[in-house]
Amino acid sequence: MDIFKETLKTLIINVIEAEKKIEVSKPQAEKLIKNPPDDSFGDYCFAAYYLQNYGFKGKPETAAADLYNLCTRRFSEIAGFFDRIEIKGAYVNFFVKREKFVSEVVKEVIDFGSDYGGGVTEKPLTVVIDFSSPNIAKPFGVGHLRSTVIGMSLSKIYEFYGHKVIKINYLGDFGTQFGKLITAFCRYGEINFSEFEKDPVKVLYELYVRIHKDEQTDLTVEEEAKNRFKTLEDFMSVNKRSFEEYIGAINGLDGTMSKNINKGSSAEADTSNASENIMLSEENKNFFCGTAEGQYNLWKIFRKLSIEEFKRIYQSIGIEFDSYEGEAESAEFSKDIKEILLESGIAEISEGAVIVNVKGVKAPALIAKSDGTSLYLSRDIVTAVSRMAKYNFDKMIYVVGSEQALHFSQLFGIFGILKEDAEKIKDGKNFKYFASMIDGRLVHVKFGRIIGMSTRKGNLVFLEDYIEEARLKAQEKLEERLKILEDNLSAEINDATKKLTEGMEGIRAATENGEKQGLINERKKERTETEKKQIYLTSLKVGIGAVIFNDLKTRRTTDVNFNWDNVLSFEGQTGPYLQYTVSRINSLLNRLSGNETNLKNDAQSFSFSKSDADFDDIFLIAKQIYGFKTALHSAVEQNEPSVLSSFALDLASHFNKYYQNYRLIGRDYNYLKPRIAMLSSVKTVLVSVLNLLCIPVLEKM
Repeated sequence: MDIFKETLKTLIINVIEAEKKIEVSKPQAEKLIKNPPDDSFGDYCFAAYYLQNYGFKGKPETAAADLYNLCTRRFSEIAGFFDRIEIKGAYVNFFVKREKFVSEVVKEVIDFGSDYGGGVTEKPLTVVIDFSSPNIAKPFGVGHLRSTVIGMSLSKIYEFYGHKVIKINYLGDFGTQFGKLITAFCRYGEINFSEFEKDPVKVLYELYVRIHKDEQTDLTVEEEAKNRFKTLEDFMSVNKRSFEEYIGAINGLDGTMSKNINKGSSAEADTSNASENIMLSEENKNFFCGTAEGQYNLWKIFRKLSIEEFKRIYQSIGIEFDSYEGEAESAEFSKDIKEILLESGIAEISEGAVIVNVKGVKAPALIAKSDGTSLYLSRDIVTAVSRMAKYNFDKMIYVVGSEQALHFSQLFGIFGILKEDAEKIKDGKNFKYFASMIDGRLVHVKFGRIIGMSTRKGNLVFLEDYIEEARLKAQEKLEERLKILEDNLSAEINDATKKLTEGMEGIRAATENGEKQGLINERKKERTETEKKQIYLTSLKVGIGAVIFNDLKTRRTTDVNFNWDNVLSFEGQTGPYLQYTVSRINSLLNRLSGNETNLKNDAQSFSFSKSDADFDDIFLIAKQIYGFKTALHSAVEQNEPSVLSSFALDLASHFNKYYQNYRLIGRDYNYLKPRIAMLSSVKTVLVSVLNLLCIPVLEKM
């Protein structure tokens, strides 16, 4: 709890209720407390612009003077936490007792540990976050990285804030491209099935590239691909339930809960049988290519193998999902949606196509083509209604690029119509019930592009190549730093050797220097053996942290300019800089012999003194730590991880300035104890932010 803000809440409530005879709730009082525009305005303030509804009259400056006088009379009520009150224009400013403030902030961090700042929401929500969404049967492209890391970071931020989060990966597993892929598999007779077992996604991608190239000169490819996809689509619709039955089963409105709901689409559940166990081989090609059931099972195999590969890659960068869904699941119900919208008069026929005119959106929303083919909008309607039935979400966030802004404006507008015109829907009571709940609960978290990205293999960048490139470059940087350290140590030895004097002192110095040189030689020897693995793992974490932070350090709607040297720098606004700062704090704490595990027990036995030379900088660090809660709140309100990135960079900067300016080694423990607590608090908050940003933490670098 923020004891300083709570004290001000009580003060403003007492002032207004006693002097203005107006009741004020705690939430209303909290809204009146503002962060000053700069440090000269104190640590908290009341802005008179917001006081008109509470009995304060006249110009803002007059209202501020009135409030200042009333608060000054009651200063004894806050004197334990505040040093003084000042008025500046329309602002009444409060200055905290700085020693008390620092102690309270540090003690709170120590008391709550890694939970500091979390679980603060008074109204926990169920939040669905839809992100990443790669296409199956293709290697994971780096183009999906922004959605992946923004979505995962937001998931962690919302969870830390106290909300329940469901993380969903909505796969691109449906469309004519799969007709092409099945065509390629069936046309080309020289598929290496042993290679397929080792790296199935690579083989599938090569098949897709080949068939796409052949399509340019062979007109029969497109026709065969369309026919095969139509065969697949028709087979998936065999014995399917209506969408009304499906969402009723999800929610239990029909009195049952389908055991197949969590396995994917109803078509996938209803048509599965023993033929799924037939292995991919040249001998079984006739089954897979010559029957509808075979083509369906081939699609399922491609999908399953792709998801397994995606999970492996996600695990390598710390990404996880609660559910994998796909377009195929929603596509089978798209015709039901089209019929419901047409019958209710919400949709209409235009030049053979089915459209919905959305108020405030210039382009009509296209639900289905003139040939009846379903489109993204109809599938997204199905998906949103299904998720409402399944999760009863309060908010659903789509983490998708800015180029899809029109699509989501149309989708959100359609749900506005479905709420407003719900009574027009005569058939489909389940659809009507859930669809009418969705308006106002959907959010499009848009983001810009990454510009200038390439690897040594070229401009077409797959995520795994990107990560390996980052690891290699990070290893080069780490090797350079190790070499510099060893060169400095060697120079120290050489300098000491020149100054050796005769006698026992010289012999002792020579022995010490010999030991140092032996240490250097031993380190070099170890680096070719035991340290090799450690350097690999460290460089991998540094590389991953670098590329993720590069995505999250600027506002998500901004295009990101990519440069390897800037991304991997250990100085400036980078992931490695933050990782190195945590490592540096750990090293310093170890050298100070600070036992962090005892800090919680000692939390009441240390204090800070403003007479100490380093107190002003300690106060700035404490203020930055204190700002973590505000930064977290802003990140949630704005769906903006970069708020936490900026916060972490500022906190790291404050610490590193302190580290450079003050020497703690050799000071007595009573002097060190509060500073060890301060250092531990900085580390705790930095580690929390790194975790929220999906950046690996390095205890040692």
